[in-house]
Amino acid sequence: MPNEHVLARLTGIQNILMAVHQAGMPMSAATKGREREAFIDDFLTNVMPAPFRFGSGDATDATGQISGQLDVVVEYPFMPSLPVIGGTRTRLYLAESVAAVVEVKSDVASQWDEAVATARKLAALRRSFGAQMIMGHPPGERIPLFVAGYTGWKQVETVAERLRDGPIHGILVIDGSIFVSSAEFRGITATGPWALWGLICCLHEATSTLKSASPQPLDYAR
Repeated sequence: MPNEHVLARLTGIQNILMAVHQAGMPMSAATKGREREAFIDDFLTNVMPAPFRFGSGDATDATGQISGQLDVVVEYPFMPSLPVIGGTRTRLYLAESVAAVVEVKSDVASQWDEAVATARKLAALRRSFGAQMIMGHPPGERIPLFVAGYTGWKQVETVAERLRDGPIHGILVIDGSIFVSSAEFRGITATGPWALWGLICCLHEATSTLKSASPQPLDYAR
């Protein structure tokens, strides 16, 4: 039986996130930034373990490909990233330093084309981790990308169908209480407050696949 205590906490987090969305609706210019901050500060940072840093910015690989602006970058704790001087979270990330990306949308249904465009640009980047020092399932060359919408589709079937549109690994609709992931991330379907947990489980997998490796920051200067 699902843990009722975890469910209660997830319900509370879901309510807080939706309150942020509802409070920002009349102020469209400021909404996206506040919703992204809430998703990081009120959800991801408080749920994921401390070694992982969250920010936003662009990612680039050793060949010079660049992703464009990414809403939320989940960063591995073993590679450097470059800040904007005087900034806090906006960074340039090396592809190997990125465990996963989450695009945060006010309405994922109406902003779906934006999410797919970002995913396709990110999919052009390649990660190279060198020799694995500990046996385990290594992360892939491509950076996984998930989309989280405060509002959006109301049917699981619709979300699952949209997941086939492009190189996206999972979709969360917060007010619809739906999460669906790709086969690469176990093909999870979660509803109710457990939808938030579905995304967390996928991010946990994305951050734990790499036990130890030998990426080389010097590759970016060659």
